[in-house]
Amino acid sequence: MGSFSKLILNAVVLTTAFFLHANSNCKITYIDGLVETISDKDKGSTVETLDRFSAVQHNDLICTGKGARIELLLSQSILRIGTTSVLSLKKDNEVFIHSGSFLFCSTKHTIIKFSSIGSEVTFSGSGTIILETTQNGGFKFIPLEGRGKLICNKGSELDVLGGRMVLVLDRPTRFGDAYDIDLMLMLKTSNLINAYPDPLASFGRISLAVYSQELRIKGKYNALIGDAPTNDNLQIWAFED
Repeated sequence: MGSFSKLILNAVVLTTAFFLHANSNCKITYIDGLVETISDKDKGSTVETLDRFSAVQHNDLICTGKGARIELLLSQSILRIGTTSVLSLKKDNEVFIHSGSFLFCSTKHTIIKFSSIGSEVTFSGSGTIILETTQNGGFKFIPLEGRGKLICNKGSELDVLGGRMVLVLDRPTRFGDAYDIDLMLMLKTSNLINAYPDPLASFGRISLAVYSQELRIKGKYNALIGDAPTNDNLQIWAFED
């Protein structure tokens, strides 16, 4: 084999190795408190405590302790995992949440699958979205701001609107009822927004969504959505002015 051919072969090998590494890891940009990963190895499962310089592999279970939180930088998005949550990155564009909550933020169009124990959907678009699991195995899909569609595996679609929460239920997945939540109240109280040192890149978009919602529903009500113990039982916690 000539020297030029060897050079090309080495370049291909190095490029392949780079992408294999890049596609199996994400970067930790912030961590506070006890955060551990559970990994399946050849000799069984291993538990490791994460720090700022740790590597997170696909399919690792990321577990945050009480009061702990972590922020991950993916290829073109940010993932913030809330306290007492268990989550796994199946791929850079697929997130499984066992329990708890997380915030997803992307200012560029992306296609990503969100799944829980009992349901799954695909989001196509850009936005800042909070997901929180419910007792029935589904989750609450809460866009603080967003542009795009939410697609379930039964083929139905929903347009994403900032402040319009929807329940995601069952397998095959279906959408539950949609509810307007108080974006300003969430902006003031959510640790997924406020308990990190750097502001979200989409903060300007969130502010516009808050202003737009104020024009649409000001004076009607302020509400946050509670849990869903079953598919037919939704708890609503209202906050009076």
